[in-house]
Amino acid sequence: MNRIDQAFQHIDRDAFVLREDGSQVTQSTANFAIRSGLEMLDVQEGDRVLEIGTGSGFSGALLSQLVGLRGSVVSVDIEPELTKRARELCKKNNIHNTLFITGDGRDGYDSQKPYDRIIAWTTPPEFPDTWKNQIRENGIIVAPFRVLPIARGTVTVRLRNEGGVLHGEGVSGDGYIMMSSEPVKDISLSGEKIHAGLVGDEDHPVWASSEWMNKEISGQEWAEVFYRSQLETSPFEESGGDIRAYLLGTNPDGFTYAFHPDYGYWIGYSSPGGFAFVCDHEPNQWMISDPEHAGVLKGWWDDWNDLGRPSYEQLQPFFVGNQVKVKLKGGV
Repeated sequence: MNRIDQAFQHIDRDAFVLREDGSQVTQSTANFAIRSGLEMLDVQEGDRVLEIGTGSGFSGALLSQLVGLRGSVVSVDIEPELTKRARELCKKNNIHNTLFITGDGRDGYDSQKPYDRIIAWTTPPEFPDTWKNQIRENGIIVAPFRVLPIARGTVTVRLRNEGGVLHGEGVSGDGYIMMSSEPVKDISLSGEKIHAGLVGDEDHPVWASSEWMNKEISGQEWAEVFYRSQLETSPFEESGGDIRAYLLGTNPDGFTYAFHPDYGYWIGYSSPGGFAFVCDHEPNQWMISDPEHAGVLKGWWDDWNDLGRPSYEQLQPFFVGNQVKVKLKGGV
């Protein structure tokens, strides 16, 4: 059993994510996503860790186990109720090496720097310079960034500080809500839909997001066609989630993420004239408006197959100013 497994076994998740009435804390990250982030972070005993996004306090409790008695954790959240609750829960569970701070995560926490590790469970609009100033030499930062200006254009990246320069080392498909300078009372207002460029009306409650939709368009007819589309069996054995990393790394024209109230989330190609989408989670399902758009999506699929079906392991993070982007390794 590795150290992360031991931490999950040692910390009672329900004690942190469930309120006294049995309801779940809204700002709770799923176990698989926490595990993925912790694996990327590679915490060592004795490390000093800065956590951005306290949430339920469960991830901070896990970090407290990973750093051990010689290490420490500083956890920052904009919501005072969350930091207070996590502080009380840690005290109740005899966790004494974690400090909870109410504040804007983009500011980090300067008085405890430098940190060996920084991890964020919420997405800043751009990379905060304060994090770079607070991470020690050879330290690791794991955080989500919106690498494309569309819904679900967010991934989590691993960066290492080498001589004051941050180098991208890895990418996962995990994404989190946008960071806020004020407490968010309605977390539903910070989901993927906030990035949608086209939103249907009450009769056609769909939304979609593509860079072409960010321009001023009249999309109600497009939304109606999408809403009335029927599921068909696709020629692909994979789901849209399988090709997502490739599309994030190449960003072809018309790359689109969409939501249908009856059929869930879809990924694929669109233009003002139509679309061809595959189901984000289920294989062999697609919705297409016409053969021309279907042909474009098939071409993307062929290119992905020709390159050996690259996934997140083949993505390389890099900086454009203070923005984090991703590309396929090898410059493809």
